Amino acid sequence: MSTRDLTHEPAGSPGVQPRPADGSSVAGSGRAGIAALVVVAVAYPVLWVLARPGGQPLGRFLGELCGAEAVLLFSCSLVLATLLAPIERAFGGLDRVAVWHRRAAVVGVLLLIPHVALVSSAPDRYATSLGHALGDVALIGLLVLTLWAIAPSLRAARWPGPIQRMARAAYERWLTGHRLTGLFVIVAVVHGAIVDPVLRHSVLLRVAFLIVGAAGAVAYLYRELLARYVVPIYDYTVADVRRPNKTTLDVTLTPVRKQLTFSPGQFVFLALGGSGGWQRHPFSVSSSPSARRLELTIKAAGDYTRDLYGQLRPGVPAKLAGPFGGFDYRQGGQNQIWVAGGIGVTPFLSWIRSIDGSFDRQVDFFYSVAHAEDAVDLDEIRAIAERHPSLRVHPVITASGGRLTPEAVMHEAAPAPSPWFYMCGPPAMMKAFSASFRKLGVPASRIRWEQFDVR
Repeated sequence: MSTRDLTHEPAGSPGVQPRPADGSSVAGSGRAGIAALVVVAVAYPVLWVLARPGGQPLGRFLGELCGAEAVLLFSCSLVLATLLAPIERAFGGLDRVAVWHRRAAVVGVLLLIPHVALVSSAPDRYATSLGHALGDVALIGLLVLTLWAIAPSLRAARWPGPIQRMARAAYERWLTGHRLTGLFVIVAVVHGAIVDPVLRHSVLLRVAFLIVGAAGAVAYLYRELLARYVVPIYDYTVADVRRPNKTTLDVTLTPVRKQLTFSPGQFVFLALGGSGGWQRHPFSVSSSPSARRLELTIKAAGDYTRDLYGQLRPGVPAKLAGPFGGFDYRQGGQNQIWVAGGIGVTPFLSWIRSIDGSFDRQVDFFYSVAHAEDAVDLDEIRAIAERHPSLRVHPVITASGGRLTPEAVMHEAAPAPSPWFYMCGPPAMMKAFSASFRKLGVPASRIRWEQFDVR
């Protein structure tokens, strides 16, 4: 998970935002947050139905209900984007927060379709041109920003040129545009408060609607104006830069003052000084928490990381924020199977480098890369495995030995009752493996995978 463009970050902060994610929950981890989100999303329309004022035509009432529910989901999405630690814990990791943030926003946009179609089904003599203009602004803005948010997953040639350009937009430009979402949600709240006839005839629903809108607005303003002062920032210096192959960069950072503490498998947000202008990007930590220096293993997969590969030198100042993430094998059982695809090895490197005499898991580690030279730090991994026989390493070179498959993993792993599965790699690979493992009888509760392409 070297380069994950998460969904948001507080403005001006040198690193707090999501690319880490979906996956099945681990021992209940993440269920509290999801359950809370679902309860709120269901309870709100139930309240509307129970408190429906008399004399409201059914079609228009349903249209206004869809609009109110859309505002609720957008507000929930903004709350999730605050990246507050209690929210991350409730969802079992920032990667899952990012996914549910996006899901809430997408469903909110879809609800705008019946809202627009039904609200005009009956005349409203209190409607104003200002209210409708605000609605149009909010609708267009939210549609464009949501399309931009999902554009990277729509890169097939069949899509129109504008969507292709959105999909290829630089991360910083994408993030800057995406941060306008909160403004359009606030406009939508004002629009509803002005024109919604249901709210005009129900004090309870009007108060509930304003509370929902205020929650989203406060979350947005916190993220944009206050979060930079809340999240601790750590000053580091680039101490060493290694290039083990043509696309991978190992960056070693030395703390200037206070050292960032983290758990193996977590990630940080990194901003580097120099000509790049403190651009913020998330990267998994590949070093052990006990190491004095912090190491990031980065894949040159985009414009920014390719520039880093070619230009980064020791001595560059750096700022870190974090740590984030809940990818932790210690939450699983005694018998485990780890699967890394390509640069997805990064969190596993931190796990493996942290192994000591207290390591009590039986692990089969499958490390799949396209070519032998892509297997970052494989010799070090093997050396650690020799000192800890309960860690069994299975390198897979697809160019010479064929692709790794879930069936091969199940066949080659040491027989063990009820193993837990931890995976990190390209999203398409992780989705396919997760689905296959479930078909092979592995309970979803024992599969945890870290996606790193949520943008």
